[in-house]
Amino acid sequence: MQIIPLAPTHAADAARLHILGQPGTFLTTLGPGVLTALYRTLPRTRAGFGFAAIDHEANGVDEAGALLGFISATTGVDKLFAEIGTTGLGTLLPPLVGQLARHPALIWRSVQTVAYPLLVGGDENGPPPAELLSIMVEPNLRSQGTGTRLLAALVAACQERAILLLDVTVDASNEGAQRFYVRHGFVHHHDFTLYARRMAQYRLAIPSG
Repeated sequence: MQIIPLAPTHAADAARLHILGQPGTFLTTLGPGVLTALYRTLPRTRAGFGFAAIDHEANGVDEAGALLGFISATTGVDKLFAEIGTTGLGTLLPPLVGQLARHPALIWRSVQTVAYPLLVGGDENGPPPAELLSIMVEPNLRSQGTGTRLLAALVAACQERAILLLDVTVDASNEGAQRFYVRHGFVHHHDFTLYARRMAQYRLAIPSG
């Protein structure tokens, strides 16, 4: 297995793993077309970055390798939204509009997503944190260290970017995810409400490189 930077070519498989890893969540309900467009756009932005776990020896895959897992992050959710709004709408908007037209109930959740930076709040003082957006691994490979390797690559990238803090938000009922982050040094920061559900935000102080 090789850990490489997340790229637009990983988009379709990243969308598939996202749907497998978070069934029933808001982004998943937007469908594979929207998620594929999102993961095609994110690595092209200045604010978005991530890593992919690739198996070049898997049978029946092209020479680019099979995507076993990935992690995505941003230097700032507001910055990422702004970039997508100015440079990525051509990719993201058509599938998003189509999905919202078919399922109007998702419009309010979309508004909440755009307002997420305000809902989660922030510290008035101190450096702005980066945000871990998603980490997904093939179901049959979970608990085998793939997530740990992806997170380590992300932390190293934060060190190279002089990022001092990394936040992640999880559903407060997702005890497994919370254990994973606590095990890797994250501490509970605060709770807030999103999509009428209680969310827990965890924070990692990035060790100096």
